[in-house]
Amino acid sequence: MDEIKRLKRVNYLALAVVVAFAAACVLGALALRERHRFSREKWLQDPENRTRIVDDLLAHYELVGMTGEEVLALLGDHDNEAGYFQQEERLDYWLGPERGLMRIDSEWLILDFADEVVTGWFITTD
Repeated sequence: MDEIKRLKRVNYLALAVVVAFAAACVLGALALRERHRFSREKWLQDPENRTRIVDDLLAHYELVGMTGEEVLALLGDHDNEAGYFQQEERLDYWLGPERGLMRIDSEWLILDFADEVVTGWFITTD
C-alpha cells in the first residue's frame, strides 16, 4: 500500500514537472513572438533591433504599391547618413547589425520607387 502511494506521488510530481515545462515553453514562445512583432513605435525607438521586426513588417504590410507618403508615415524618414545604397527614387532603412553569429556588417531595407510608388524592396548588407 505504501509503495502504491509513493508511486502515485512520483507520478503526480512528474506530471507537474511536465506541465510546468510545457507552460514555460508556451509563455516563452508568446514572449518571443511579441518581441518580433512589428510596430511603428518599436521601429522608431529601437533602430538597432529592427532586424528582429522587419520580417513581421514584410509579412503584414504590402510595401510594393505604397506611396512615398505612406512609407514615411509607417517607417519614418530614412536614416542613411553613411550614404550606402543612395540613388534617385530610393529609400534605405538601417536594420541594425546583420543576423547570425558573425555580426560584422549591417543589414538594410532598400525600397525602390518609380513615380512616388514603391516598385520593389530588398534586404542587403553593407
